Amino acid sequence: QVVATNVTGTSSVSFANAGLADTPATVTITSAAANSKFLISGVINGEANDPDHKIGFVLRRVIAGSGASIAVGDSSGSRSSITFMQNQGFYDEDNSTTPSTSVLSSYLDSPSQAAGTSITYKIDIIGLGESGTYYFGRCVSNTDNASNELMPNYITVMEVAA
Repeated sequence: QVVATNVTGTSSVSFANAGLADTPATVTITSAAANSKFLISGVINGEANDPDHKIGFVLRRVIAGSGASIAVGDSSGSRSSITFMQNQGFYDEDNSTTPSTSVLSSYLDSPSQAAGTSITYKIDIIGLGESGTYYFGRCVSNTDNASNELMPNYITVMEVAA
């Protein structure tokens, strides 16, 4: 089975240094079989009022209210364990009209669940040394002209045989 969320509207979220905040890329799937594997991919489009290299994304899995970060780097000291970075826009000094497309390449998750388990997969945003606001599906400035893009945000989950 395949379940997807495709958000074409715009939104924003405040994010904190080393704190997770939800993005529009969230999807819930109910497993058809026990111990299935799930292939997850997604895209975050948008721009923050902070430099691109100060923004990361974390893939999360939530089962029965208990959340876990998955597909992240090892924990070491004060370093942030993330799944992927914000793609670099046109240039760092222009944080109002250079949105980026950041891609979560396919990741295979094995949550060891019973058949009929509801699983939420989501991409969260995290500030890497900074706090700010992220604007999904648009530029920060959002002026109505041809050089300010509107883009979708999405996540797709495919259940595959155990």
